[in-house]
Amino acid sequence: MVIKKKLFIVTTVPMSFVFFKGQLLKLREKFDVTLISSPESALYETADFNKVKSHGIKMAREISLFSDLVSLFKLLLYFYKNRPDLLHANTPKGSFLSLSAAWFCKVPTRIYYVHGLRYQGTNGLKKKLLMSMERISCFFATDIIAVSKGVREVLHTDKITKEKIKVIWNGSANGIDLNYFDPNHSDVKNIRPTFAIAEDDFVFGFLGRLVRDKGINELVEAFNQLNGEYSKIKLLLVGSYEDHLDPLREETISVIKRNNNIIEAGVQYDVRSYLNAMDLFVFPSYREGFGIVLMEAAAMNVPAISSDIIGCNEIIEDHVNGFLIPPKNHTVLYEKMKYALENKDTITTMSQVPRDLISAKFEQRRLWEELLKFYDKIAY
Repeated sequence: MVIKKKLFIVTTVPMSFVFFKGQLLKLREKFDVTLISSPESALYETADFNKVKSHGIKMAREISLFSDLVSLFKLLLYFYKNRPDLLHANTPKGSFLSLSAAWFCKVPTRIYYVHGLRYQGTNGLKKKLLMSMERISCFFATDIIAVSKGVREVLHTDKITKEKIKVIWNGSANGIDLNYFDPNHSDVKNIRPTFAIAEDDFVFGFLGRLVRDKGINELVEAFNQLNGEYSKIKLLLVGSYEDHLDPLREETISVIKRNNNIIEAGVQYDVRSYLNAMDLFVFPSYREGFGIVLMEAAAMNVPAISSDIIGCNEIIEDHVNGFLIPPKNHTVLYEKMKYALENKDTITTMSQVPRDLISAKFEQRRLWEELLKFYDKIAY
């Protein structure tokens, strides 16, 4: 009987294990998997569902010296006691702490999976500190994987590391499940009547965290301006606010609350019907590692306006399955949204191609195959 090697997968908070949906079932076939994250119910539910082990260690998302030292000490003890063969580190804080602990405990294989670059959204001392954390994480890793070619390029350009960085297939953390994200799936419903959206309304949509970094201030401002000029338009916002981490401007909140054509749908576990209600997905984010929601929208045959930033511009081909615009630019966003309203035939034509493009580059099972080949190479 072959004894499976121990694989520890670490994230700061358990909601990040969404990156491993379905993938954990494949990984447990080859490895003895343990999920490590802050001790929240989502950690234990994810582990139970995937029939893998779990261990809770509280880790703060923001920099907190005392809390971070306590977390590091607990990771050191756990690694020393349980002796993993491989560490798969994700999210900036979880990676920094776990890679540091794994290096000290001489864990043989230490994988740093870079999903995004947190320092890109900061300035001054905090930016320097976050960049230093990235450099330390890369130094302690034996293998570095970037979620996209753009992230790989920036890691080298910003002199975070000189080491070789791997991108699995065409990138993304988990690919896209085209059987699930299918506009013809039986679970996809017409939710427009639920929100009093008429069939001839043109719906702009957003899915994700309703925060400054996602460009929500610019999106709401652009839509509010369009709403004064055009009738039969709606803005569907699917997601939650994070006022304690990245709050929106007060005037943005005010517009959202008073404009009856802006619809707050809140957090939704199954987003497919909401994507299906959109004519055009709008994603004016300031920074991304990849832009998973763009893949999900494209799989549902919804074209997009997206910021021309790393990751996103590997999913959206300008004037093919959407439009690329500079981030943090309300005027250009407004003009592109206006163009969409005045050229609906172009949007309809675009809606025929996104799914095929996504299938060719990011189909989930093909990505899993390439990922497992990588694991086999470095672990056995």
